[in-house]
Amino acid sequence: MAQQSPASQPRRILLIHTRYRLPGGEDAVFEAERTMLEQRGHQVTVYERSNGETSGLLGKLLLPFRAIFSFKAMGEVRALIRRDHIQLVHVHNTLLVTSPSVFWACRKEGVPVVQTLHNFRLFCPNGVLLRQGRVCEDCPHHSLFCAVRHACYRGSRAESLVCAAVYAVHRLLGTYRHVFLITPTAFDRDKLLEFNALHPVFDPARLYVKANPVSVTLPAGAPYPFAARKRQIVYAGRLEELKGLRTVLEAWKLLARDPAAPRLILVGSGPLEVWAREQALPNVEFRGTLAPKDLHALMAESMAVVAASLCYESFALVPSEAHLLGTPVLASALGNVGASVTEGVDGLTFAPGDAADLARAVRALPAALVGMDPGIIRSTALEKTGAGSGEACRRLTAIYGEICAGAAGR
Repeated sequence: MAQQSPASQPRRILLIHTRYRLPGGEDAVFEAERTMLEQRGHQVTVYERSNGETSGLLGKLLLPFRAIFSFKAMGEVRALIRRDHIQLVHVHNTLLVTSPSVFWACRKEGVPVVQTLHNFRLFCPNGVLLRQGRVCEDCPHHSLFCAVRHACYRGSRAESLVCAAVYAVHRLLGTYRHVFLITPTAFDRDKLLEFNALHPVFDPARLYVKANPVSVTLPAGAPYPFAARKRQIVYAGRLEELKGLRTVLEAWKLLARDPAAPRLILVGSGPLEVWAREQALPNVEFRGTLAPKDLHALMAESMAVVAASLCYESFALVPSEAHLLGTPVLASALGNVGASVTEGVDGLTFAPGDAADLARAVRALPAALVGMDPGIIRSTALEKTGAGSGEACRRLTAIYGEICAGAAGR
């Protein structure tokens, strides 16, 4: 990526985001980048909507049409661009109430626009390329409407039809051919390019890779040497099928009679929590939801973190946090979680969904730690994520500058 001088980088940015009914990682990235830009002197205007806005019978009846193209959102975004003399628009999520109409607002106003892709929804209506607990690539390889047949979005054929229609219509309109895109990992980039070659949606030359902003609260004295850590492994995340919780607990069942097996600490809540507690495993402890500072302290004092996801994930946040704390990761060898680990250097991998193979990795961990260095794990993660010293903001604004320079040259 070409380096841009501060003068060539846009200072007046419009951020656009739609919140889902339940908070998630996309909201956290949006807030982190907004704060990052504001703290470094950018004039940030925000256009923010929530899918919780829809109420009443009329609103619900009109939502499918507004999800495809919202003239209200397009008009409001055009007004903000004019009012604040916006130089660049950065979009996060447009589903459902905002719609991709905002990209047409930018085009009509002659302002470059970039979107961070937090998932694979351009090619997969449910966004995660997962069906019935297994990786599924039917929609990217065949048709978006495969999702309707399988009710992939929120378990509803009607809602899946709306979601598929949004992206099918804008595929026909060529909407995303005029949009710059940011994806958080090289794995995501490669998957998107693979799918785009089958069903062209965007211009490959407009695709950038930039890690999501990640920050941790580093406890005093961390990263700790492995010899000083507690004999425990942390699972942090939603207690659900998608994250591989069943695989983790089945592995600890296999380890139950091994006196050298580390304790498993579960952090989080979710639909499998009741089931998990019913297993009554003696070497498993439930901590519930922890504040980030407390979670990071727990990760820093542990032998490892386990990330057992059964899907590709759009960004491996928990492994990134663990590595920034100098803590190795036991990762399922799949997608971004698997790609986040260098075997024997900052963790170990196991076959996704395979409890016996995870148990093997747990048993192999003490010997593997001899060849790992917590300080190197942390320094490598700092370089990879751009965490600290304003590097994450520099990477983002460099992309902004390149986009604006290219727009000015056309």
